[in-house]
Amino acid sequence: MADVLFADRAVLVVEYELLTPLFGVARGGVPRAGERAREVYRREGPAGLLAAANRVHRLPYPGLDGVRVYDGSAIGRPKIALDASEGAPYAYRVHAPVDVPALTVALEDLGARRGFQVSSLSRVGFRPLASLRRFLADR
Repeated sequence: MADVLFADRAVLVVEYELLTPLFGVARGGVPRAGERAREVYRREGPAGLLAAANRVHRLPYPGLDGVRVYDGSAIGRPKIALDASEGAPYAYRVHAPVDVPALTVALEDLGARRGFQVSSLSRVGFRPLASLRRFLADR
């Protein structure tokens, strides 16, 4: 479970919990973990999210080649992939309600100011080999 925060100088990937498909996702762990993160944000703002994190990845904008936004097609959830200049991408499914076209436009605007490309893709965004690379890179 993670939040992706586009801050002034970097993208922060704030990881809270590891939710496995069997023990986390199938048992309703995503909504509960999401509500806990929202409550921390309401009380303490972004600083509270950072303090509550198990781990934080910082990707300075010069090291971010691009952001891919997948709409999930008709069968999947939206997904955001952060393509780092070095190493495997960071990729996260979006489990909260999201207006994908509006998110894409906002990211394109930010990308124009911060120097990264944004691509919007109408598909699920599952690539088994890429998922294995992310796992091996601990992302």
